[in-house]
Amino acid sequence: MLISCILAATLVSRPPLPQSPVIALQPIGGVPAGTVSRLAKSLESTFGVRVATFVHEPLPASAYYAPRRRYRAEDLVAFLDRTTAPAVAHIIGVTTRDISAPKGAVEDWGVFGVAKLGGRPGVVSTYRLRAGDVSEAVFEARLRRVAAHELAHSFGLAHCATPHCLMNDAEGSIRSVDSATGFCEKCARALAERLR
Repeated sequence: MLISCILAATLVSRPPLPQSPVIALQPIGGVPAGTVSRLAKSLESTFGVRVATFVHEPLPASAYYAPRRRYRAEDLVAFLDRTTAPAVAHIIGVTTRDISAPKGAVEDWGVFGVAKLGGRPGVVSTYRLRAGDVSEAVFEARLRRVAAHELAHSFGLAHCATPHCLMNDAEGSIRSVDSATGFCEKCARALAERLR
């Protein structure tokens, strides 16, 4: 459904040249380079656009939530929005550290990722994606799904009720991530419109 365009991911220390839309991955807090490189290639294939990979940045101390020893996702998203050049249309931070966000009455809900709906920043964490002592292949498939889900949020796609759609709300369950098979027809059409 989406036109695939696999380009080599580039490691850059400054934003890529304006290209619409530009997606960048920002490793924060020590993420293996191979994991980020493979994720960039997957997102290029899924979204059909260039994905740049920026040099590693440390996690901002201001986002640390000491009571639970993890990082607040909304603070990481705000950090990425503040520190990324305007030429970058969409930025996804990638971290190995646990992240959380408010959810309903729960102030500190552990999450796989968060993105600003229709905005440019998002963040994903690998921390919970290794649940169940899974193989590296399963872990990386989970990471690709979560990153595509959050990136689609930044393109304006909301959660979807269609079973097995990448835009289902995981509700904190890794089973929802594992059962996702791709964007449903409706979400794929909506995303294609936004990628024009």
